[in-house]
Amino acid sequence: MWTRWIDRKTGFVLAAGLLIGILIGWLVIGWWLWPVHWIDADPWDMRPVYQEAYVAMTADSLANNGDAELAQQRLRGWDREELSQILGDLVEDRLSRQLNLEAQHLDDLRMVLGLSLPSGGETTPAVEPTPEPAQPSFVSRWLPVCLIVIVVLLLAIAAIGFLSRRRPRGRPSIPVPPPVDLEPVEGFVPLRRYVATYRLGDAAYDESFSIEDPNGDFLGECGMAIGETLQEGTSDRVTALEIWLFDKDDIRTVTKVLMSEWAFNDDQMRSILVAKGEPVLAVPGQEVALETDRLRVTATIREVAYGSEPPALSYFERFVVDLDTLMKPSEADE
Repeated sequence: MWTRWIDRKTGFVLAAGLLIGILIGWLVIGWWLWPVHWIDADPWDMRPVYQEAYVAMTADSLANNGDAELAQQRLRGWDREELSQILGDLVEDRLSRQLNLEAQHLDDLRMVLGLSLPSGGETTPAVEPTPEPAQPSFVSRWLPVCLIVIVVLLLAIAAIGFLSRRRPRGRPSIPVPPPVDLEPVEGFVPLRRYVATYRLGDAAYDESFSIEDPNGDFLGECGMAIGETLQEGTSDRVTALEIWLFDKDDIRTVTKVLMSEWAFNDDQMRSILVAKGEPVLAVPGQEVALETDRLRVTATIREVAYGSEPPALSYFERFVVDLDTLMKPSEADE
């Protein structure tokens, strides 16, 4: 069950990351930051108004230099039927405006190319020049970008919210001791005891343990991590530790903060830590309970050793906590 659950979460993250990457790369970058610019296009790939202008200029060039081979080379890649239609439209347009000399130049180009009149010999109406497209307004230019950014942010928030249900830890837990017989608690089934140990100098301390039922099915996680360090001095002088419980069937991660004597009695530090969880003075023998809809962890502070540097009793040199995990039996178990 644990493996299947991890795979589903991993697959969700990968799918969300792929979708966000496509949106950013294709829409934001491709449309806005570095849009595609077409270069080195052939004349027959241009808009109709520019195709007609190119053919007309080729006809004028032929009239000036009489170089039939050059004219054929300039129009060699064109579809002959399409080119014949363009020349017919241009001739009709020039005749309708009484530009007989230009019409003759166009007809001469048609004869040099060996093209016939458009099918049926019927003339077609003159093609009006295509007007230049209006420049997009500020709203129409930026609205797609804003919508894309909103979609990306929503996907990122959804992914973060989904992952936050399983409190990811910074590193694997250390090997746990063999199971011990736990004291029974009314309404709960004892599972296993874990021992979390912090030592001075471990600036990245973050220890977690998997909670499983007697059948080996995953129920959640618990652990201990650095809650706060001293404002002064090095970053490994830890003045508070967090103990936490995550239940996969509950949206909450329950947290309590085990504080040094100095932090517990310092109003400023206490106000900072109270936002992270219920503050508890760290005293050997102290028991702290964390409970969710289905799980309970009884944390017993086994050892507290302080560092010798001032301020007194402000940071931990060694801290050991027993984490006894229990579960509420389901209706099927009762």
